[in-house]
Amino acid sequence: MKYKLTLGWPQIVGTFEFVNPDTNVEYLAWLAEGNTPDPYVPPPPPIPATVTRFQALAVLAAGGYLDTVHTYIDTLPRSNITRLAFENATDWERTSPTLAALAAMLGLSDAQVDDLFIAASKVSA
Repeated sequence: MKYKLTLGWPQIVGTFEFVNPDTNVEYLAWLAEGNTPDPYVPPPPPIPATVTRFQALAVLAAGGYLDTVHTYIDTLPRSNITRLAFENATDWERTSPTLAALAAMLGLSDAQVDDLFIAASKVSA
């Protein structure tokens, strides 16, 4: 059976034919030569765009960051946008300036923040 790979109608990138590996002579010969296919590696989990305040705080606490964040927030004036967002936002957005400021203050890389968001998305009350 032939399939078309597209980038959206009407742009066709290419076509390919699905071949059943159990009946593919070339593949079976390749296996008979002692070759083995690479094992399936699942794609990384998607990085959530948002997590709830509770989820974020729970992961910060579990990672040992929450006390440091509270100490930092307490140094900011009450009118500071980072403080207002930290204290009042019901959802935390991965791309928010507040999150970027807190991550920088903690010395976290983008990959570490992504990992925290993935972990936070799994937290439930």
